[in-house]
Amino acid sequence: MQSLRTFILGLLLLGGCALGHASIPSSVAVSADSSSHCVEIAVLSINDFHGNFIGNAYKGIPGAAALCATLDSLRERYPLHLTVSAGDNFGGSYFHKATKGSLLPYFFNEAGIRLSAIGNHEFDDGLETLPLKWKDSPLYPQGWDINYVCANLRRGDTGQQPEGIEPVHFCRLPIGNGREVTVAFVGLLTSAAPYQASARRVKGYSFDGRYEVVLDSLLATNVGEQVRKAPLRILLTHIGSGMRQGQPVWDDPDSLALSRIDSPLWHGILSSHTHQRVCGYINERRYPIVQGLCYGTHISALICTLDTIRMEVVKVTPQLISVTPKATYNARQRRLQALIDSLQQHTTIAGHPLNERLAFFDHTLRHSRAHDQEQTEVGSLVTEAYAAAYREATGAKETEVVIGCSHFGSIRTNLPKGDVTVLDVGEALPFSNALRCYSLTGEQLVRLADEGCHNVAFGRIQLSRTRPVLNEKEYVVALDYILPDGTQLRLQPQEKYILVADEYMTTGGDGYDKALFPAAQELEVSGMPTTTDAFIRYLQHLPSAPH
Repeated sequence: MQSLRTFILGLLLLGGCALGHASIPSSVAVSADSSSHCVEIAVLSINDFHGNFIGNAYKGIPGAAALCATLDSLRERYPLHLTVSAGDNFGGSYFHKATKGSLLPYFFNEAGIRLSAIGNHEFDDGLETLPLKWKDSPLYPQGWDINYVCANLRRGDTGQQPEGIEPVHFCRLPIGNGREVTVAFVGLLTSAAPYQASARRVKGYSFDGRYEVVLDSLLATNVGEQVRKAPLRILLTHIGSGMRQGQPVWDDPDSLALSRIDSPLWHGILSSHTHQRVCGYINERRYPIVQGLCYGTHISALICTLDTIRMEVVKVTPQLISVTPKATYNARQRRLQALIDSLQQHTTIAGHPLNERLAFFDHTLRHSRAHDQEQTEVGSLVTEAYAAAYREATGAKETEVVIGCSHFGSIRTNLPKGDVTVLDVGEALPFSNALRCYSLTGEQLVRLADEGCHNVAFGRIQLSRTRPVLNEKEYVVALDYILPDGTQLRLQPQEKYILVADEYMTTGGDGYDKALFPAAQELEVSGMPTTTDAFIRYLQHLPSAPH
């Protein structure tokens, strides 16, 4: 990577500039009624970016350069602005993982982002790593830093906030004529986070789903008094919402607690986590709420009208802005794109360049949230790769029953029609989790399949060569295994078979009961690759995928 570091540093020295806040004129234009002394403040947010720096028209991902260009346009439209993130800044992107996250601080500095909610993916490498996560990156911008905000996350042993995370963050925004307005951002994280992060990474933390109690308790403190005094008060949340019959609704296990938030203090809510387009008003208080889908495809905006005489917000309008790639970019945006292109070209994983061609498919293999109650083509390939990794490590025959197993959310996207590269594979399967092997009875496998086939919240279990048999109530009562010659073999309740599973689900991820993967029945198998490496190896040797 040394040559890449040298290239990056050289590129940055070529007239490099860091993005600051847009200059604030000494006097700011007021609304049409000049006697109102009102100004507009745009609170802009991205959510669930997941490290999707690379534009991909097929997947509808505009890329980081296009996202920065759209933010720049909005900042020109609204000279008074703040830009934040609603969490899940990384995680789910193989490019981000392969490049060790080196590009995120540079991108966030260009985007003007210095404040973020805590999302479940902020736990990917351990919450304790966040304060110093990118300090050694050659792309770390001088003077840039990021603050994290979350009020309902505590350490279980002390009941205190984790180090480096505050319940509230105050931003002071100049509004002209030597005056400034304080904006209070109060953070909240979904209480479902423990089921959507590695069990060992969330161990020792508590996630309070009594959101209304958390906010009321906060407001009763000295910090809460400062919140009350701030003219503009925003809830920056990594909590899901959706749209139903044209109206925003909460999409969270503790939706009832969210519906009870009823303080007149809050001027608006920035939502995230469920990857949905949301824009409108929620709760009986009719709070403005907005969520910008995911992957940098949209920007959420709360356009706040402030009376500068009374220093009170008189109106808040939620907006959802689509990000579309431009034909031309300015110098800063071109520099960002050049860095992305360079990293894509020079980064290798286990000797594989990210642009190495692995396979060819004559049609798109689909796997997305639209298919989350199905056994997908990608899911079948991925789980067969896990089984193949076990066979390679142990010498097991093709006729031996070896079932690969994955939770639905481990696989993030489709595989495209045509050439499939290492990067395509990595983006589909980015987490590189360990593979665990078990010797389970047919009865145990039926219980696992039944739970996984009814995992409505997180998506159907993905199994290789396996066909669940359902009764009239749609419970799984048996499993048929498809041998290489097409023969169906009914798994016997007391016979033992091999299961190869993604570690994440075996430790309680996506709501799976850890008891389904008994430690006493785990097998020690040396030489097992990670999930992503197993899939890369498997695609390299697909006979239908010449290269």
